[in-house]
Amino acid sequence: MKHNKRFKKDFQRAAFLLCVGFCGYGVMRKLGSSVVSPLSGR
Repeated sequence: MKHNKRFKKDFQRAAFLLCVGFCGYGVMRKLGSSVVSPLSGR
């Protein structure tokens, strides 16, 4: 039972990190494209 509880906690942490990483990746891509567009357009 204790092992299952720990697994659940680790799973939640992994899901949280995955969500944060995914959101961060999307933001970085948006920032990157908004920065590159004017430079390449020049």
